Amino acid sequence: MDHVLQPVQPSHFAVIAGWLDSPAATLRWAGPGVPFPLPADAFAAALALPARPGWALLDGEGTCLGFGQYWQTASGSTHLGRIIVSPQARGRGLGRILMTALCAEAVRHTDAVQLTLKVYRDNPTAVALYRDLGFVDIEDASTPELLFMACGTA
Repeated sequence: MDHVLQPVQPSHFAVIAGWLDSPAATLRWAGPGVPFPLPADAFAAALALPARPGWALLDGEGTCLGFGQYWQTASGSTHLGRIIVSPQARGRGLGRILMTALCAEAVRHTDAVQLTLKVYRDNPTAVALYRDLGFVDIEDASTPELLFMACGTA
């Protein structure tokens, strides 16, 4: 099945917000200041769209299966965040498809020579995926809970 990454649309907001099943899950995914439940009409403002472009991973039928954002944090450095795959679609390799496409978009639209991300250490599936994609641990920028990772774009 072909998947496509496209700019997130208002029609996707409620779908993505629906993947978050608790205040704790919302905090882990979006950080402080994003409400649970996340109303569709508050989605864009809560996630600082379009300043932090959001991208939706769609299947061949247009169903939204994943989401991620990127934003520049410093000259040459672009951070990837709020990466999520639909709970119903996990375990099918969509995280790799989403991350590969999101990284390509971030490099295409920013001056990134380095991509960064943070991942919860208790999410070994995501940590393994990011390492497999070339991200390396930056322990001095990490916390006991969150692993900071970086990847060169060259």
